[in-house]
Amino acid sequence: MDIYSAIKNESIRAGILRSWNNLHNAVEQNLERFPFLRDFAKDVKEAKLEIAKNYEYWIDKAAKALEDAGATVYFAENAEKARKIAGEIVGSGKIVVKAKSMVSEEIHLREYLQQLGNEVWETDLGELIIQLANDKPMHIVIPALHYSEQQVAEILKKIGIEGRNAEEMAKGVRVFMREKFKNADVGISGCNAFSVENARVFLIENEGNIRLSTSLPKTYIALISIDKILPDDILALKSVIVQAAFFGTFPPGYINVNRPVAGQEMHAIFIDNGRSSTEFVEQLSCVRCGRCQLECPIFQLSGNIWGGSVYGGPMGMGWSAITGEMTENAFLSCLCSKCKHVCPMYIDIPEIIRKIRIKIGKG
Repeated sequence: MDIYSAIKNESIRAGILRSWNNLHNAVEQNLERFPFLRDFAKDVKEAKLEIAKNYEYWIDKAAKALEDAGATVYFAENAEKARKIAGEIVGSGKIVVKAKSMVSEEIHLREYLQQLGNEVWETDLGELIIQLANDKPMHIVIPALHYSEQQVAEILKKIGIEGRNAEEMAKGVRVFMREKFKNADVGISGCNAFSVENARVFLIENEGNIRLSTSLPKTYIALISIDKILPDDILALKSVIVQAAFFGTFPPGYINVNRPVAGQEMHAIFIDNGRSSTEFVEQLSCVRCGRCQLECPIFQLSGNIWGGSVYGGPMGMGWSAITGEMTENAFLSCLCSKCKHVCPMYIDIPEIIRKIRIKIGKG
């Protein structure tokens, strides 16, 4: 789907506005009730940008902490290397359960593992719908917001799930996924924040699927983009709290804190993919709450189609550029600066978009 088709797609706009109606006031209420959230955001931004000055040092420190705790650690300079490392760990003929991870989308991991002959399942309900529909996530946190209940019912029939309403369909998905969790050989997750202090992977969720994906399989792979590295547990906890609160859910449904445990192989892949060399350094402080997307007037018309092949919306302009994809969709931004004002990190996204336009113009 191109940007012009997306604008004409009524279900995209309806889904985004429905989500905006549900979450906009929730964020405002969170900030009014808990003013310390802005202080948390400031602390996290300062820490992230300080670490970005010397990623090499912090990656080495993080790797040592994980190895001391019993994990096997890898470093991937780019998406291809990250896929290859994960593929060598998984092998072929395995059942793989995946937690929702935009970094895995960034490196196209699910498709790669399927090509190797593995059965790979997204375990987040929204991501499962996207997988079955052969679509792309329409929002960084709510991937299937553009599908109606009726459309989801048709999509889930592909795996034999039928239901008269959302509750029945969700129950059918739980039963289906339960068997995948029980028989899974490998579990894969992303990372919302990583604490160097105690080698801990922090993950937030609201369905319980991440906990099952990362704890039941004998082999667990954590995909850790280097922008998620933080010095200690307190800052990592602040980061996931800010992410949840500025999305609209506070306190978070679940906060998982993972590290190597007896009886399970843990593999941690630190992924650079343009982060250590980007000129758009401020974007690296992003916690990916997705608030800028829902609040953006252009995104409200076109969804995640406005952006690169993976990352869309205001924050998607910067992340696409960092990961090697300068998109001319940057010229469709109205530069109204709403994204900057709703961002917990006050990232100057309009200025990033201006710089992208200049670079594209210069060829």
